Amino acid sequence: MTAKSNTRDLSVATQLGCTVNFNNQRNSALADHSISPEQELLFSELVIAKHGEAFTTSRKVAELFGKDHRNVLRAIRLLDCDEEFTALNFELTDFIDKNGNPRPECLMTKDGMVFLVMGFTGKKAAQFKLLYIRAFNWMAEQIRTTHELTSWQHDFTRREAVSVANGTLHGQGLARRRIEKHALSNEQAAIHAKLQLCLNLIGEEAA
Repeated sequence: MTAKSNTRDLSVATQLGCTVNFNNQRNSALADHSISPEQELLFSELVIAKHGEAFTTSRKVAELFGKDHRNVLRAIRLLDCDEEFTALNFELTDFIDKNGNPRPECLMTKDGMVFLVMGFTGKKAAQFKLLYIRAFNWMAEQIRTTHELTSWQHDFTRREAVSVANGTLHGQGLARRRIEKHALSNEQAAIHAKLQLCLNLIGEEAA
């Protein structure tokens, strides 16, 4: 798997991360979806969705925590975890730098990220750890919602086909089809709008 060659600027993420108050917050992104557009943008910068899973990269961790990327890669190599955990939560890949050359980086899951940053110390580091956890939780919720909307879309397609078929059988079915067509059209528009919003947030395209 090859990551995108362009790394987004996380300076805004760093600034916002420093100002977020994580103490006694009940309105988490996962709980009530009341996060601001700025937080949504921040979370989508930190955590990526691909093939229905959420992960981040060693470059993003390095940039947010203000560390040299080479040192982050070294810290990952030196982690004291077993082979199974490493295989499940870390994947060595590469990206193309600004000069067009391939460079190593590491993809990691939420568990991998948490294991890695446990050793990072300092007040800002503690805030950024919580920020990353919230970002992963938010992305997991977007992925779950996308799956639910996709199932809803499949169910809609089935019901639409039944409605069309029944409308061709007899006069009563045709009259019912006229009523159902309007309701189904509104439902289809609602599904599409909600699904597209989720896909935009997680950076994926509709099938």
